[in-house]
Amino acid sequence: MSDDALRSSFKTVRMQLDDVVFPADPFSDAYRMAVLDLYEWLHGGLYEVSNEMTPFEMQAALAQPFPYLTSSPGVVGDYLIAIGHLVRTLDLGPGSRVLELGAGWGNVALPLARLGIEVTAVDVCPSFVELIRARAEREGLQVETRLADFSEIGELFGGERPFDAVVFFESFHHSADHNRLLRSLSTLVSRNGKLIFGAEPIERRFWQPWSLRLDGESLWAIRRNGWLELGFRQDYFLEALRRAGWGAQLVACPATRWGQVWVSTRL
Repeated sequence: MSDDALRSSFKTVRMQLDDVVFPADPFSDAYRMAVLDLYEWLHGGLYEVSNEMTPFEMQAALAQPFPYLTSSPGVVGDYLIAIGHLVRTLDLGPGSRVLELGAGWGNVALPLARLGIEVTAVDVCPSFVELIRARAEREGLQVETRLADFSEIGELFGGERPFDAVVFFESFHHSADHNRLLRSLSTLVSRNGKLIFGAEPIERRFWQPWSLRLDGESLWAIRRNGWLELGFRQDYFLEALRRAGWGAQLVACPATRWGQVWVSTRL
C-alpha cells in the first residue's frame, strides 16, 4: 500500500494495557527495567542498540531520502515545516557549533551546515553516517560525522570544545537511558548553550510518566523494526531536565503540533 494508506491504517489501532503496573518512582532502575520488559513482550525479543538500524539502499537514498521517498505531499510538507521551525527556533548563525544526536537521514544537519554552522552529526547506524557524509560531500558542505550510540556521548565529546547547542530531532525518544544521557550533556554544552528537542513525543497527558507509546504506528515500529518508541508525560520530562540541571520552554509550531520544539537552558 502507499505510505499515506499505511499511515491511515495506523490510526485505526491503539493498545490499552489496564493490568500493567510500573514501580512508583519513574526515575528508578526498576521502572526502567519494567519499560524494557514491556518492550520485550511487544517486540518478541530483548532490546539492543543494534535494533535501531534502518535498512535502505544507499544510491536510492541519495537520490530520494526520507521524507521524499514516501511520495506523500502531506508527509513531506509536515516534515519540512517541522525542520524549518527547529532551525528558526535554534537561532544560531555562522561559526556556531552544533552537535546533532541521532542525525538519521541528515535532514537537519545539512541545512544547518548550509547556514555556516559547524555541525557534528552522530548516529548509531553506520549506513546513516555514510549517507550524511555522502550527501554533504555532494552538496559541498562540511559536516563532521561520528558513529556512536547515546551511551558513549559523554566520553566521546567530553574533552572537546563545548557546543553552542545539542539537537535532537525525532531521536531523544530512542534513548534507553535518557536520564543518563541528559546528565552527560552538561559538560558538552557551553555556559550559555542550549538543548533542542524537536518533534519529540512529549505530551501533557500520557498513560505513564514515561513508557512505550501504544498507538498503531509506534506498535508497528516496535514489533516490526525493533525500535524503542518511548513517550514522555510533560511534567516528567521537565523534572528529568531539572534533575540534570536544565530548564525548558515549549516553542509551539504554528502549522503542525508534531513539529513542536522544546528549548532547554541551564538553571
